[in-house]
Amino acid sequence: MNRRTLLKASALLPFVPAVDGQNIPSSTARKRSLRFAYLGDTHITPDSKPMESVAKCFQHAQSHADKPSFILHGGDVIMDALAKDRSDVQKQWDAWNSVVKANNSLPIEYCIGNHDIWGFENAKTDPSYGKKWAIDQMKIGNRYRSFDRSGWHFIILDSVQPKPDGKWYTGNIDAEQLDWLKQDLVKTGTKKPTLVLSHIPIFSPTGFFSDNNIKDGNWTIPAALVLSNTPELLKLFYQYPNVKTALSGHMHLLDRVDYNGVTYLCNGAVCGDWWRNDTYQQTKAGYALIDLYDDGTVERTYLQYQ
Repeated sequence: MNRRTLLKASALLPFVPAVDGQNIPSSTARKRSLRFAYLGDTHITPDSKPMESVAKCFQHAQSHADKPSFILHGGDVIMDALAKDRSDVQKQWDAWNSVVKANNSLPIEYCIGNHDIWGFENAKTDPSYGKKWAIDQMKIGNRYRSFDRSGWHFIILDSVQPKPDGKWYTGNIDAEQLDWLKQDLVKTGTKKPTLVLSHIPIFSPTGFFSDNNIKDGNWTIPAALVLSNTPELLKLFYQYPNVKTALSGHMHLLDRVDYNGVTYLCNGAVCGDWWRNDTYQQTKAGYALIDLYDDGTVERTYLQYQ
């Protein structure tokens, strides 16, 4: 599928979408394996604007003549559970579930974001404290997992590790999870094209968007923006040429990095500037259509939904 075909498929949209993809020689025969919609950083609250806007996004994603087969949510489903009490967090999840029930008919695969984790200090003895509440609401069974679909292998990572004080977090793939990841890649082998999803980017230039990260003339990128063990992951992926793309959210920005055969895509945010404006930095609020092909190539079309 080339750019002209993608634009034709989106002919009903009121704007020209931004399409990017790997450069494929015209003589190369390939077949699309599947299309899905990436929605991330919805940051829903019980307020009317977030609920109405998320509903519009769901409706827009399902309105294409060439429909996605499922939705991949990149994390931060709700506005914030980290420092909120039970009642407040429950209202946010209720708002999400209400919008999904009324406006979505597609299966959803979730990734945990930092704002989905319940870190309210007074709730440390509650069984739902931490990631359990999010896992239950998302119905994902575990904080990290993998599955196969239409010839592709999907790996969903838990990239957010709360600090002991419960008030902040670090971006990291912990030792237990990293061991599982290595075993999963061995089990999958080196032939089946593989997609990795993490909420916090594995590899992204978006950490450079703020001059707050410049100290004494040097860039200092915190692990809350890019994973602290990215170098180890890059070396691991290099051993598996079938790891073709890695998706992320968290930054509310749109970018693409191609490195050592892997396409790293940061995919904007449904909420834009946390619902204050529809643009954050230079990225409009939106979602992405992701097309995966049998030769391991990937194309992304980033769309505004209103």
